[in-house]
Amino acid sequence: MRVFFATDGSASALNAQKLIASIPWPAGTEIQVLHVLQDALASLGITPHPAYPAPLEALRDSLGAELSEAKRALSGTGRNVETKATIGRPASAIVDEARGASADLIVLGSHGRGAVESALIGSVAAEVVDHAPCPVLVARADRVTAIVLAHDGSAAAAHAEGILVAFSFLHGFPVRVVSAWNVAPAYLGSDATGGAFFSGDLYTQLLKDARAQAMTVAKEAAARLSQAGLKASAEAVEASPAEGIVASTGPTDLIVMGTRGRTGLARLLLGSVARAVLHRARSSVIFVPETASPR
Repeated sequence: MRVFFATDGSASALNAQKLIASIPWPAGTEIQVLHVLQDALASLGITPHPAYPAPLEALRDSLGAELSEAKRALSGTGRNVETKATIGRPASAIVDEARGASADLIVLGSHGRGAVESALIGSVAAEVVDHAPCPVLVARADRVTAIVLAHDGSAAAAHAEGILVAFSFLHGFPVRVVSAWNVAPAYLGSDATGGAFFSGDLYTQLLKDARAQAMTVAKEAAARLSQAGLKASAEAVEASPAEGIVASTGPTDLIVMGTRGRTGLARLLLGSVARAVLHRARSSVIFVPETASPR
């Protein structure tokens, strides 16, 4: 297992570090700690003065103590921890370094250093989630006590389910498969004459069918997880996808959800759900891109 931990030394990153330390990683896990010093001018596309890199290089060299402490905190039986400091644009550097290391999982905090960075939740995290070659764990709590698998029956959700099965270090936690359902507002409107699209009976049946379909999706996924050795239960909640996922979790739950549609309109439609969960969830979240392959 190759775990890639992106840190900036912030309180959020230290929280993510505690979460990593608490997880029962399989024997032989390699943890790569990366601290990216942001090159502000390069991020803005400005060619710096020749003397500009010197202070950044000196600052990078000064991170030795911080990285040594991270290595000490994350070390444990069966783990190999390495550290690295680099200079660049954080999101790009994280994705490139993780791809080069063939990472199985990227872990990072949800906030960065300073008031501006802390306000822009998801500015780096969202870009990493969008472009990462593997699942991304955005950490909020310093531990995990249970898992929520968000499932809508789609191929992306099925892929997230497969990653959950493949990540054996998560098998010791109880799993709730949550399938959110609701009836689109368009169905509640009226036709050109002002009459309702559906009669009361037909609308009631529509609600019943939507609820039943969501429960079927959740139960079938829970059954597959149970067969794979996980302790799983099923739940259907009446809410929009993002609201249902967020409302069903507590601070120390870990949400696992798939993402799909990396370009064009499909990305906007599904990306809005993932981005809403990224911004609103109180708990940690693993975002699983469809391109990620379990190893």
